[in-house]
Amino acid sequence: MINRYYPMKYLLLITVIMILSNCASVRSPEGGPLDEIPPTLLGTSPEVLTNIEPEQKITIRLSEYLKESSLKNSLHVYPMHAGEIRHEFRGDKIDVWLPKNLKNDTTYILIIDTGLADEHGIAIEKDLSIPFTMGSTFTSSKIEGDVYGNIDRGNLLLWRGILSHDEMLERDPDYIANLIDDSYTFDYLPIDDFSILAIEQYGSNIDYTKGPYALYHQKFISTKNASLKNVNFLMNKVSNTEEPETDSLEVIVESDNEGVKTADLSGTVLGKFLHPIKMLLQNDSHTYITPVNLDGSYVINDIIGGKYQLFIYEDRNNDDQLNMGSFIDQTYSEKFYVYPDSLSCRANWELELPSWNYQKEIK
Repeated sequence: MINRYYPMKYLLLITVIMILSNCASVRSPEGGPLDEIPPTLLGTSPEVLTNIEPEQKITIRLSEYLKESSLKNSLHVYPMHAGEIRHEFRGDKIDVWLPKNLKNDTTYILIIDTGLADEHGIAIEKDLSIPFTMGSTFTSSKIEGDVYGNIDRGNLLLWRGILSHDEMLERDPDYIANLIDDSYTFDYLPIDDFSILAIEQYGSNIDYTKGPYALYHQKFISTKNASLKNVNFLMNKVSNTEEPETDSLEVIVESDNEGVKTADLSGTVLGKFLHPIKMLLQNDSHTYITPVNLDGSYVINDIIGGKYQLFIYEDRNNDDQLNMGSFIDQTYSEKFYVYPDSLSCRANWELELPSWNYQKEIK
């Protein structure tokens, strides 16, 4: 006699096997690797932005689809007198209508800053600069340098012309550069005189007299003879707490251990500074200042171990500080040079540097 339930049992067994097989199978996780590559500039249309008309439309092509909200405050045009721009988001493209207040003899720069990100939130690594002009050629002067110190971010402000301290505070800058890895660049500049200022953050309502900020050691800089390199600044965060008075070589050590092991540094410098000149050794935690002897020699003792930057500067007022200028006192920075390499000072080491001719650092 044939069991009429056999086909049903057989079907149930097959179903159970299939379910168990699916549960035991190994599947690749959904999605792919995380996108960590920032967008890059592929080009523009027109390809070369010369002989441009006011309010002309240009198209910017990037390597990835963009996050639309990141465009809102990322597009700027310098010099700032050009006026506002309009833009339209198109995935991996941006249509931009240029300002209407353009001048025939000026190269403008459309800046896309590091606020721009792709659809996954990965921001571009450095500002993108796109020059355009109503003329047939771009101006090509450049000003670049570094900002030393312990600030986390910074802006460089540049005005065309020679401005007083008060005029710097009253007038908007013509150009703004972001600090990227402690360096900045102004490109496509005209051949002219400029006033320059380093600040922690730009904003129309920021009171720069409350810092941190740094003026240059000259009233103005000029690209009339050549582009400028090593237009450097030193800018440290303003401390909110009062520190006890110390002499020029004493360091505040946050420890009661009197047996802290330290290092010594010595060397000689060559150049044409007028005395008094000082050596400044600094990192985020400690600062040491010592005078340079008439023969160019110097010694810094009792250095807490760490990585440091070494400076030489004219201490005009002999106050054992490298002053970076003041809007209140109407002064400019004291002139300084930076040792080309950072220094690692280790406990119980006596480090003797080779003779440093700092004037060779001028370019």
